[in-house]
Amino acid sequence: MTALSEALKRLLASEQALNASAFSQAQKKQLERFALDTRLVEINKHGSATVYRVVNRQSVSNYLRQLHPLDDGRLLASLPIRSRNIGTSRNSKKGQASHACFYLLMKAWDSEVVWQDEHTTLHPSKFTGRFGVAALQITAGQSWQCNRPLLLVENQALFDCCDWLPEGFNGCVAYYAGQLSDVLLNWFSEQNRTDTVILFPDYDGIGLANYVRLAESLHPDSILQFYWLPDWENKLVVYGNSEIWLKTRVQFENALQKLAGLNVLDDGFIRLGSLSQHYGKVLEQEAVWLPPILNARVTGNQ
Repeated sequence: MTALSEALKRLLASEQALNASAFSQAQKKQLERFALDTRLVEINKHGSATVYRVVNRQSVSNYLRQLHPLDDGRLLASLPIRSRNIGTSRNSKKGQASHACFYLLMKAWDSEVVWQDEHTTLHPSKFTGRFGVAALQITAGQSWQCNRPLLLVENQALFDCCDWLPEGFNGCVAYYAGQLSDVLLNWFSEQNRTDTVILFPDYDGIGLANYVRLAESLHPDSILQFYWLPDWENKLVVYGNSEIWLKTRVQFENALQKLAGLNVLDDGFIRLGSLSQHYGKVLEQEAVWLPPILNARVTGNQ
C-alpha cells in the first residue's frame, strides 16, 4: 500500500477533516501533490493547525478502487503473494514480493553425502546420477542438515559442467541465480545446516555483496569460506572485465568495508581489493576454465 493510498483511506474513514498530525511526512507530501493535481482534497489552515478534508468522497473512492481493485480481506489466504499483490495493487511486485519457499538445486557424486530431517533421508548422489540434479524445497522452520560441505555457485555454466571442482571434493554443489534468496539466507540463519558453506561468486561487487549477506546470515556454528579459483590473481589481470568493475565498484568497495566490520576481511580479500582497484577490473567465475597465465607478473599494492 502506498503512502497516498493509506492517507486517502484514513480521510475516507473520518467524517471530519483531519489534522496534519494524523499523517506521516511521506503521506502529507503525497496528499499535497494529489490535492494540487485533482482538487479532490482540500488543505487549509485552521488556527495554527493544518487540516485535510475530502472534497468529493465518491471520486476519491473511485480513484482508490482503480489503484487497488480488491481489498486484501476479500482474497483467499492461500493465494500466492504475487497474485495477491496483483489483486490489491495491480502489480505483482508491490508490497511483499518474496516467495515463501526456495528450491535448492544441487548435485553430489559421493554416495556418503546425506541430507536429513526428523523424518526423511535424502541421498542427492542417487538423484544426480539418475536425473542430473537433486532438489529440496526449503521453507522456514525445517530441520534439514547435510553431513558434507555445500558449495554455492552463482552462474549456471559452473553448475551444468562441474569438471572444475577440485580433486577430492566430496560435498554438494548448489546453484543460485545471481542473488542469494532471502528465503535461503533466513533458512541458513535458523540452524547449522552444514559444517561448511563455500560461496563461489563472480569476483565483482554483486558477488562480494552476496558474500557479505551470507556472512551476516549464516548460523554461527557453520564455517563460511570464499572459493578462490586457481591462479585467480593473474587471470584477473589478463581476463578481467573493466565494464563490470565500473558498474559494481561502489558495491565492491562497500562490501570490503562490511567484511572488515565483520572481521572476515582476510588476505585474499585484501589482495582482491588491491588488484581490482589497481587494474580497474573484476573477474567472472567462468574464468575457472581458462588456461593458466604463464610468466605473468602481477603488480599492484602488496
